Amino acid sequence: MERTDAWDDALHVVELSRPTLKDSTEALIRRALLSGAMRPGEIYSANALAARLGVSNSPAREAMMSLANKGLLQLVRNRGFRVVELTDRDRQEVYDLRRLVEVEAVRRVAESGVTAEDAVLLRRLTEETVAAAAADGMLEYLEADQRFHAALVGLLGNARWTAIVENLRDQSRINGSYHLQERGLLESSAAEHRGITEAVVGGDPELAAERMVRHLDYARP
Repeated sequence: MERTDAWDDALHVVELSRPTLKDSTEALIRRALLSGAMRPGEIYSANALAARLGVSNSPAREAMMSLANKGLLQLVRNRGFRVVELTDRDRQEVYDLRRLVEVEAVRRVAESGVTAEDAVLLRRLTEETVAAAAADGMLEYLEADQRFHAALVGLLGNARWTAIVENLRDQSRINGSYHLQERGLLESSAAEHRGITEAVVGGDPELAAERMVRHLDYARP
């Protein structure tokens, strides 16, 4: 495998401390996918990844099967797993679904109202994304961005809804497919979280939905 620096960036933050070794391994591989250390179209064997991560073959394969079920990898019989390459149609499908489920989630959260504690959480996560964007660390920004959106949708109290949103976001961001950094949109995208948060905290569902639609425009194919 190549791109040692990318692998180091992807792996150094996550420790093997999740509920199971499979969960920890999946988190590591997911970061490698988001960082571009694992490149679309290339095939990776469970054995090779296990050696890279310093784990046994079993949790590596289980983690890769889980990621295949989430649409991030494709099983290639007798060879390993190929990193998914999104076509323009794939991106359009993901974008359309995000418009449906993520915008509606934000509208409902704003309509239901949030507690003072939830408001503090959303504002903290918002500023974490802004700080990560300002530091120009793409992978850390993606993780902070995911935490913000997951927490926001999570206020609905619907675990399946949150999981769907997280999965759609991961599918669309393999290997930095939005190219926010290259397009000079990283900091402006992060700053949009402030407007979304304040609309939600202010209990304005239509404004919150409108701002989320605008925020998702960067993901439009």
